[in-house]
Amino acid sequence: MLSSFRSVLSIALLTSSAPALAQSLVAQSLWYLVLLLTLFLLLLAVWIVVLKRRLAAQSLLLTQAKPKDLSFLSLHDDTSGLPNKLQLQQQFELWCRSHPNQKASLLLLKIQNFERVNQALGHQNANVVLLQIAQRINVAVQQDQELLVLEQQGLQSSKVAHLGGVDFVLWVDASTRQHAAEQIARRLEQNVPEPLLIHGCAVEYQLQSGIAHYPQHGELLSDLIERAHLAMQNRQWVQSSSGVFHPELISYNNDKLGLMAELRNAISQQQLKLHIQPQIALNSRQVLAGEVLVRWHHPRRGLLGPAEFLELAEQMGVIYPLTQWVLEKAVLTLAELAQQDIHCKIAVNISSKDLLQDEMVDSLEVLLKRHKVQPSQLVLELKESALVAEPGKAMRMLKHLDQLGVELALDDFGTGFSSLAYLRELPISQVKVDCSFIFDLHRSDTHTAITGAIIDMAKNMNFVVVAEGIEQVEVEQKLIAMGCARGQGFLYAKPFALDAFSAWIKQWSYSKATY
Repeated sequence: MLSSFRSVLSIALLTSSAPALAQSLVAQSLWYLVLLLTLFLLLLAVWIVVLKRRLAAQSLLLTQAKPKDLSFLSLHDDTSGLPNKLQLQQQFELWCRSHPNQKASLLLLKIQNFERVNQALGHQNANVVLLQIAQRINVAVQQDQELLVLEQQGLQSSKVAHLGGVDFVLWVDASTRQHAAEQIARRLEQNVPEPLLIHGCAVEYQLQSGIAHYPQHGELLSDLIERAHLAMQNRQWVQSSSGVFHPELISYNNDKLGLMAELRNAISQQQLKLHIQPQIALNSRQVLAGEVLVRWHHPRRGLLGPAEFLELAEQMGVIYPLTQWVLEKAVLTLAELAQQDIHCKIAVNISSKDLLQDEMVDSLEVLLKRHKVQPSQLVLELKESALVAEPGKAMRMLKHLDQLGVELALDDFGTGFSSLAYLRELPISQVKVDCSFIFDLHRSDTHTAITGAIIDMAKNMNFVVVAEGIEQVEVEQKLIAMGCARGQGFLYAKPFALDAFSAWIKQWSYSKATY
C-alpha cells in the first residue's frame, strides 16, 4: 500500500514539473543559438578585415612594384608585342625634332583578307597567326638601315609599329634613297607571305602596302596614315602596281563618293537596267534558270558594268536598296513567266551587307506573296566572302531564307577560303564553279584536273554544280564527262535585256541549236 502511494506521488511530481522542464530546454536552445550566431558574426568580421588587408596589399603591389609592366602595356600591342600607335607617335615627334627639313616616308602594311583566317581557325588561333606574321615582318627589316628603330630589346630592334587589327607601319628615312619605302614594300610583299602551319593547316596570306611621303603629303602622323590608307585602297580599286599617295587621290575619292550619291538616285531616275544570262542543263539543253546582272546607264559616264560600281556600293553601304530593286524586278519577271506557263528560275546576287539586314527575309516573303511566286523559283547567289564579316548572323539569315523556301547558291566555288566542314553547314543546294577554271579547260591539263576535283568535291557534298564561262563546245563536252549538270556562258547566250527573257526561252525551245 505504501509503495503504491509513493509511485502515484512520483508520477504526480513529474507531471507537475513538465512545463518548467520544457521551458528550461527552450531557453537553453535559444542560448546556444545566440552563441553560435555571435561566433559566426565574429568570424565574418575577422574574414572581412583580412580580405581588406590583402586587397590593400595587392593594390600597393600594383601601384609600386609594377610601374614598368603598366608602361609596357600602354606602349605595346597586346597581341603582337610590337610598339603600338602611341609609341610610334612619340618616336615620330622625336624624329621630327631631331631631323628638321629631312624627308621620310610612312610605309603602311595591311594583311589582306585576314577575316577568313578568323573564320576558319577561330579568334585564338588567328591571333597566333597574326603574331607570327608580325614577327616575320619585323625580322625581315632588321638589316634595313633606313628604318627608324622604335625600340631596342636585346640584340633585336623593333622597327615595325602595330596600329591594331592587321595594320602595321614602318618609318623610312628617305634622305639617301628617295624610293627606299617603295623598294622595301615590294620586297616585303614578295618575301614575307609564306604559308604558316597552324595545327597542321597551311595558312596563306598576302600583304598590301600604301605609302605617304613626309613632309610632302603631310606633317602630322594621323594625316600620313590616312593618306597611306587612301593610296592602298586606290591600288586595290584600280589594280595598280603603285601604292604611293598623290594629291589627285583626294579628289578621286570624292569622285567615288559622288558616284555613290548618284547611285541612290539612279533607281528612281530609271538609269539602272537588268540583263540576264541563261543557265542550261548540259545534257538535255533545257533552260533551267537565268542569272540577273545589273547595268548602269550613267548620263555622263556611259554604260557601267557591275564591276565598276557594285563593290564600291557595298563598301559605301548603299547596296541594300539596289538589291531590293533587283529582287522586285526579278520576282515580277517570274510572275510574268508563270502567266505564260514558262517554268524557269531566276538567280539574283546578294552581298554581305544584304545578309546583315534583319528585315530582308520578311520583305522578301511579302514580295513573293504579293506577286504569287513560289519561293523555290528564286535563287539567291552569294560569294564565300559574304559570310566573312559576321559569319554567325549570316548563317542565321541563310537558314531563315532556306526555311522560306528560297534556293541558295554559292558563287565562285573553289576560290574561297572556307573549310569543307563549314561549307557542309551552309543550307545551299548548288555551287557555281568560277569561270577562271572553266575558260582554259580545253587547253590546260592543270585546269582540267582542278576543275574535276572541284566538281567531284561538290557532288560528294550533294551540291548541284553550275559551270560559268562556257564558250567552247570542247569545254562543254569535258564538263559533261566530269559530271557537271548545268552551265552558262557565251556558248549559249551573252547577257541580254531581262524583258526579252521569255521570248528567248521560246526561241531556244523551238529551235535546233547547233554549235
